[in-house]
Amino acid sequence: MKNTKINVSIIIVNYKVEKELISCINSILKSKPKTTHEIIVVDNDKEDKLKTSLKKIFPQVIYIKSKNNLGYGGGNNLGARYAQGKYLFFLNPDTKVLDGALDNLYNFFINNHNVGIISPLFLDNNLKPFKSQGSKELTPKNIIFCQSFLRKIFSNKNIYNENALIDWDLKSSRKVSSVPGAAMMVSSNLFRRMEGFDENFFLYFEENDISKRISGLGYKLFIVPSAKIIHLVGRSTKNLNNIENVYSKSRYLYLKKHYGLLKAIFTQMILSINRTFISLFLILALAFFLRIINIEKTMPFIGDQGWFYLSARDMLINGQIPLVGIASSHPWLHQGPLWTYLLAGVFWLFGFNPLNGAYLTIILGILSVLMVCVVGSEMFSKRIGLFSALLYATSPLVVIHSRTPYHTSPISLFTLLFILSLYRWIKGNNIYFPLSILFLAILYNLELATSTLWIVLFIILLYGVWKKKEWVHKLFNKKILIYSAIAFLIPMLPILIYDFNHDFPQTLGFILWIGYRILKFFGFPSIHGEIDSANMNSMVAFSFRYYQNLIFAENNIITFIILILSFGTLFIHAYNFLRKKAHEVGISLLILWILISLAGYFVNKTFSEAYLPIFFPALIFLAAFSFDKIMKIKAFFISVVLLITLIVTMNIHFIVLSEYSERGFSFYNRLAIIKEIVRSADGREYNIVGIGDGSQFETFTMNYQYLAWWLGNSSSKIPQKLKYIIQENKSGIFLIKNE
Repeated sequence: MKNTKINVSIIIVNYKVEKELISCINSILKSKPKTTHEIIVVDNDKEDKLKTSLKKIFPQVIYIKSKNNLGYGGGNNLGARYAQGKYLFFLNPDTKVLDGALDNLYNFFINNHNVGIISPLFLDNNLKPFKSQGSKELTPKNIIFCQSFLRKIFSNKNIYNENALIDWDLKSSRKVSSVPGAAMMVSSNLFRRMEGFDENFFLYFEENDISKRISGLGYKLFIVPSAKIIHLVGRSTKNLNNIENVYSKSRYLYLKKHYGLLKAIFTQMILSINRTFISLFLILALAFFLRIINIEKTMPFIGDQGWFYLSARDMLINGQIPLVGIASSHPWLHQGPLWTYLLAGVFWLFGFNPLNGAYLTIILGILSVLMVCVVGSEMFSKRIGLFSALLYATSPLVVIHSRTPYHTSPISLFTLLFILSLYRWIKGNNIYFPLSILFLAILYNLELATSTLWIVLFIILLYGVWKKKEWVHKLFNKKILIYSAIAFLIPMLPILIYDFNHDFPQTLGFILWIGYRILKFFGFPSIHGEIDSANMNSMVAFSFRYYQNLIFAENNIITFIILILSFGTLFIHAYNFLRKKAHEVGISLLILWILISLAGYFVNKTFSEAYLPIFFPALIFLAAFSFDKIMKIKAFFISVVLLITLIVTMNIHFIVLSEYSERGFSFYNRLAIIKEIVRSADGREYNIVGIGDGSQFETFTMNYQYLAWWLGNSSSKIPQKLKYIIQENKSGIFLIKNE
């Protein structure tokens, strides 16, 4: 039976702040309230160590353990279900109750009618009132002016908070539109009538929501200055991760609930405009400019690209849906068909113009710059995120890949998505594990060599099992396992269908391929004499040339210094953390990403640019990380800023003026040759034949074949008297007409 003698139930939600909680309860007891009351503590922590401490120190306190972290609103709702008081007093653990506070709040309710919620006057640790108590009604307009960049523009306007203390004598109660959630009292009947706090708000804005709902019924809200409480702002949320994201999400939910979807989206967009947003916008604009400028003359269009173009064309026109992509250096192994599908989608939407493929990779390239900033900011810091995005946006090697409509071009983007998914999974969100599987399957479709990233996943899994990490334990969940299987099967389904009909070359054959690569690394002879078998010296020289084009194309000495600084800084940082027996998830992931990818790269022992894109973001992060660490030494701050400025400026100059390309002749050059062929053929049947370096490969003339078809006069597949012979070498493209 309900105990009617209890007037006030004090409900405190705790999450990893035992010290503050004990101080708060002590302050309640020391204030010696005359009002009959009970103290209820709801523990949102996954561990229940607090229970023992409370029983020992405060045996009268009612302890309630939640099954998981319910957030502020959910925790208070749980406590309210056990409360027996006529009034509920929701109190943060980072507060201290002063003498008379509880009695004065209770008496205010008894002596006033039509009161909905009341709060005490908040003081800081020096017993000075906060400048603002309660808040103006949180409309989209008020939120925009209060929290966006407009606050600095209209800094002297009284648009932000009409409840400032300037015109308040602090003696009489003050009517407000919303009470602060750190300490608020409401009648239990009204609270239950309102069905408590909206638990969609994990943290923040739940007090604004319930204030708005209660005032909407005609009740009044007050701050009662005769009741005083010290609030140590932020102490109760100090152990929460991603607090800014939680705040932003709750704000959006509040706006959507009370003002509609469109106003919520618009407000969030305005609020996102800050220095970081403007910096990122300028970086993305620069990235777009560098990729789109002179695209006709800078887009490579090699024979292998022609294979995908013809495959995408045939898929749309003839309905020939490929189950695999282009053959690898071993004809019994193929890349996946995903790039053909993407290219076909672009052709279907925008037509067969060859440049449409480049526009697709440019868009993917811009998304990669954005993801570099997101991943860098989340795994390291906002400054490293922005540095990385700037270096990535202006990297000559990255730019040329963004201009190249080829199956390797999206690799960096999906590698970033894979790494981010791993990071968030390790941080406790197990839904990102299936996403990691999805991105690995996509990467396998794009390039077989990206399979080394599976090793990164397996090592993390083994580590988690060994250390009995909760983020591994959570994977043994039917839903997660099903999602993971689906995530793998969807991108891999065409390849698996192909395998069942062709004696499993992409599965069993792939395993053989891996074994062959390992054997080759240890001296087993190459089974393909036409493919260069690189020694370690040539591999290092090849790698450094591309690293230079990635970081600082015009100066190999500065590039070498950056390389040494990058790995040196990483080594020192890792060593210091190992010595302290601690680790950072972001740095650990970066080290694993680089080391495993390097091992796979050198085991392959092949001169191929296709193996490089998985490195691009990692090496950029490494450089930005080292710059950031060195900048923290005041003596080197300006030097590092000047170095970054020099690198970015010179790389932009190099990209714009040199029409930089690592892949020979451009689309523009090859289009000129085909136009000459079409003009000369004048409607007659003809063949295109290749001679010289590269002509031994079937794909050598496929780019020319596609261009001829696009111009309306396809080359014939049947031998014809009229033949056009094409030879490409360092001197140029040579065309010979043979009738």
